Amino acid sequence: MQWYNWPYVVGVALGLASLLRLGVLDQAGGRLAGWLGIGRVSGRSLLRIFALVFGVVGLTLNGALHDYWPEYQERGFVLGLVLTLVIAGGVTRWLGRLFERNFPEIKAVGWGSPGLSGHKGRVVSRMVSPEYRAGRAQVMGDDETLHMVLCKTVNEEIGYGSLVVLGEYDPADGRYLVTLASEEEKK
Repeated sequence: MQWYNWPYVVGVALGLASLLRLGVLDQAGGRLAGWLGIGRVSGRSLLRIFALVFGVVGLTLNGALHDYWPEYQERGFVLGLVLTLVIAGGVTRWLGRLFERNFPEIKAVGWGSPGLSGHKGRVVSRMVSPEYRAGRAQVMGDDETLHMVLCKTVNEEIGYGSLVVLGEYDPADGRYLVTLASEEEKK
């Protein structure tokens, strides 16, 4: 193996090593998250993405140089390294933002809470209706605690996966009155 492939092989090895629970890799991932401006994704996950993308893109770029422009193989190392770092950083930032948006960090899990009126939630039972006693929704609290709450409707039936808004909490019944979220509230 040629010397100009070693940084990328080390990148792949670092990506695989991130599967281990090493404190130094958590710190490096945290620094990478700060550098990329991502605050709610695990540093270890970001480090894994960055290292693997860096290794794969770098080895691919070196392979292309070797096959198509062999005379630039060694002279193009620095340019290829910079290009690979930019691509790996961009892909990691994009995936980190995607993870932040679609997989929010959950600090704790709770069952019910009377202080969640006005929050949006997702129906996780087969339905929510006035008669169905097991209607449930998952709601993210302000403190990033995921709550499972019992809920009911006034007269309509709301199906699994629907976005709802929690209304009044009925302490006697232990359930929230929910309504289907409007299009504006879904955004």
